[in-house]
Amino acid sequence: MNRIECIYNHIDNEDKVVDVGCDQAKLSLMLAKRNQPSIACDISENVINKAKKTINNPLIDLRVSNGLENIKYNEADTLVLSGMGTHTIIEILSNTELIFNKIITISNNYHDILRIKMNNLGYMVDYEEIIKENNKYYNLIVFKKGKYNYNERELLLGMNHINTSLYHEYLNFLLNKYKKIKEKSNNKNVKINKLIELIETTLNK
Repeated sequence: MNRIECIYNHIDNEDKVVDVGCDQAKLSLMLAKRNQPSIACDISENVINKAKKTINNPLIDLRVSNGLENIKYNEADTLVLSGMGTHTIIEILSNTELIFNKIITISNNYHDILRIKMNNLGYMVDYEEIIKENNKYYNLIVFKKGKYNYNERELLLGMNHINTSLYHEYLNFLLNKYKKIKEKSNNKNVKINKLIELIETTLNK
């Protein structure tokens, strides 16, 4: 299962979706097949114009938008932010007054920072899922409105993972990666040592 398919599986039929950074609007095309409308937006006018040449579906609203600036109140209750870094996600959400019931992210870095910043913005982790695509691992997080006091393991390794076997495979991947970093740092990287300890504890539960 690829990232778009996985995101699709976490969207309910009644969700009013806006996909920011939609690229080729693949998610919206999948939603349209089940007669679900959505907004697909991108900061690039070229990207949207290219999509309009191949997509002519009344269920797909293609828009040029810098983040959420061209999205109005009540147009969407579910936000998809995929294929971008944590800092970009936080910047987009910090520059809007829109409120969403559900936010689905796939960021490629700093997931602990993402969990902290999202909590500060009033969104807590509902559940997570590891995706493996082309031998690379991606962490999908579904946030809901609320606040949560994360413990250290939850903050660094996530929580409520719905695919336990793939999550453990991902943790073993991280464990090998961090052990190599530990060797190169001569055991002086405190954060890496903590991560190794947390991963080993989680895997041995």
